[in-house]
Amino acid sequence: MDLFKELKDRLKGEVLDDLSSKIQYATDASVYKEMPLGVAFPKDEEDIVTLIRFANQYHISLIPRAAGTSLAGQVVGSGLVVDTTRYFNKTIEINENEQYAIIQPGVVRDELNSQVAPLGYFFAPETATSNRCRIGGMCGNNSCGANSLLYGSTRQHILSMKVILSDGSKAQFRALSIEEFHKKCNEESLEGKIYQSVYQLLDHPEIQDQIRKEFPDKEIKRRSMGYAIDELTEMQPFNQNGAPFNFCSLLVGSEGTLAFITEIKIKLTPLPPSYKALLSVETASMEAALEGNIIILPFKPASIELIDKLILDLSKENITQNKNRFFIQGDPAAILVVEIIEESEEEVNRKIEQIKEALNQAGIATHNTIVRGRDMSKVWALRKAGLGIMSNVKGDAKPVTVVEDIAIQPIKYPQFYQEFKALLNKYHLQCAYYAHISTG
Repeated sequence: MDLFKELKDRLKGEVLDDLSSKIQYATDASVYKEMPLGVAFPKDEEDIVTLIRFANQYHISLIPRAAGTSLAGQVVGSGLVVDTTRYFNKTIEINENEQYAIIQPGVVRDELNSQVAPLGYFFAPETATSNRCRIGGMCGNNSCGANSLLYGSTRQHILSMKVILSDGSKAQFRALSIEEFHKKCNEESLEGKIYQSVYQLLDHPEIQDQIRKEFPDKEIKRRSMGYAIDELTEMQPFNQNGAPFNFCSLLVGSEGTLAFITEIKIKLTPLPPSYKALLSVETASMEAALEGNIIILPFKPASIELIDKLILDLSKENITQNKNRFFIQGDPAAILVVEIIEESEEEVNRKIEQIKEALNQAGIATHNTIVRGRDMSKVWALRKAGLGIMSNVKGDAKPVTVVEDIAIQPIKYPQFYQEFKALLNKYHLQCAYYAHISTG
């Protein structure tokens, strides 16, 4: 594309518009594919300002991208992809006393945790791709994972963000007092106009009530989709008893559409207690597993993961994962992997026995297995391999990830399962049911 010659001359970083590069960036980890105009690798903030002004001049869109592990096409589009992994991948500051870190969006989640673990901390939100996903991408998607029962999603762990807005101006979004909020509203910059617009929109009780009514149920803890305007209505000055206003709650989950993030201040969480164990609950039906999840939740486990028969059967044919099946006793229709983390071994054992008793009274489990120590990592390896080993299905028909990361209240799982199974049966299809069953 001829217009990229001008951009290449102005940028310190690189711009690629060859066919090979465009094909590489036309997809993420989802089923979606769309050819971009090219891909840019900005070297610093001024490069990003240049990209934004260039995009405004030629009326093209920018698509901020990190590792591309997203499952719903979040970084796929026909604009110019902006890859932050090459140069925006540094840890700027780790503050042990105040329990925060300041990072660039291209930092890998697990690599950051290896830095802060010796200090007794970690960045708590976890994804199945934590060894390669970037924290900027986690912010875009409001990512969470197996431990979201304990730690929630990324949104709860972001303190502030430095960003570049659509006119190329720089801003920092953080928690503000009511006085600071109103001061921002009086500024003439684009940042000020953003605060003014939100204040004019949300400072009406009837609009707040409509948002609360129409937005997804607050009980769905894993809600990531869309702009979290409902989060803003619960903050000051719209809710006098709410937390200080912080635009980061809206930016997290916005999939890179509102501003270009250049720096993130994240909350560090103390490492969890070292006393832990897994309880594997085998069931004779998917319905029993869904009911078992509801029974287990009141005992406040650290996580509950579901693995169904389709994935369990495929794991038999995988050399690595077949070895990780050591804890499976029968031939279950599904397995619930329940993680218990407590302050003592006695507490772990007590909670496991309570869960087993409750499940036995309901006739849920066909087998229970307790896994401890290093063997726990093998169980988690089997669980995380779910998506990958589905490619091992024999025959010409291969799995396609279309319905992915749905969010349903756990109490509604059994009804949803019956309705969804009927839909699949109508079209002679099957699917795998697995992953984070505990939080929706």
